[in-house]
Amino acid sequence: MKLVALCLAAFVLVVGTERLALTQDSPLTAREAADRMGRGFNLGQMFDNDQHEPSLANARAKIDAYYALGFRNLRIPVTWTEEIDGYTLVADFDVGNLDTEAPRFRELLAVIDYALSKPDLFVVVNMHHEDRLKAEYRYQVFQRLWRDIATELQDRDHRLIFELLNEPHIEGEPMAPERVRHMSELAYQEIRAINAERIIVIGGNQWMGAQEMAVTWPDLSQVGGGEDEFLMATFHHYNPWDFNGEDGDKTYLWTEADIVDPIETMEAWARTTGQGMPVFIGEWGNGWGKQRNSFNCNNVRALYEGFDADYASQRTPAMPTAVWDDGGWFMSWDHETHSFANDLAQCITGSCLPETYERVNADC
Repeated sequence: MKLVALCLAAFVLVVGTERLALTQDSPLTAREAADRMGRGFNLGQMFDNDQHEPSLANARAKIDAYYALGFRNLRIPVTWTEEIDGYTLVADFDVGNLDTEAPRFRELLAVIDYALSKPDLFVVVNMHHEDRLKAEYRYQVFQRLWRDIATELQDRDHRLIFELLNEPHIEGEPMAPERVRHMSELAYQEIRAINAERIIVIGGNQWMGAQEMAVTWPDLSQVGGGEDEFLMATFHHYNPWDFNGEDGDKTYLWTEADIVDPIETMEAWARTTGQGMPVFIGEWGNGWGKQRNSFNCNNVRALYEGFDADYASQRTPAMPTAVWDDGGWFMSWDHETHSFANDLAQCITGSCLPETYERVNADC
């Protein structure tokens, strides 16, 4: 009998371990998650457009490499309603019903599950480039799609996080904040009907700048009224754009204030209107690759070395971050060689510059 009991216990342990790769019995509040997410990275230009093959085979090495460096959150930008490689992830755009058999969706599921199989790795999935949906204010489509996404992924670990709508601009112009709130409210209700403890992320109404939160969310009445401990805010930090933008001047001497001011703006909203809501910096980085074929600029290295370590993670409470790595202009990871193209990821994890160095060197 003892032998049978031991075998049964071993079986339960193995099965339980496999189950935990998908589900987690103890949900994490947004604050608890933010405290554990730390530094992270984006799987950019893979499931949101056609720049890189959208597959686990293509994503696995990147996830492994960042994870080995201690990165503990992965943001996956996903375009659902726009056509990529000849098809969309909705069966009917006028309805918004998720096409669960679409090859890109099946690969997305594989990537999500692979990432969640790694201990302590958080995964953020969003709606990224949905131009027609925003321009035509297809809130019913948005609502139905989030219902289907939440249903399909309802059994996944609570480390899977839903970010409702990325950069809601319409051809560069801000989306009406009341429309962002309305769409967010509908999606929020659908997700909450399926999972009361799934972490949901809300943001601004144009480029996700820190100053947009006060405009977009003057109160939280449409997303739980401040009573939802599984709600997180997000913003994107590319300040100063004159330096970080694709056409930016890489010799621009950015300052501490350039980094801290947007963070403090977001903190002020989170402390007051946000009622202590945790904040996630979902994108940041420098678009050096449009101007150069190879990288060796200390001014950019200094930004990557300090942004998370010296600023975001030093806040009280700390802000988790996810560097924008698109394998292109903002490249850290090279999808052709399946390796890091430079030392920028290593800069984020620790010192990559000597104590004395020329900040604006010849390669800037």
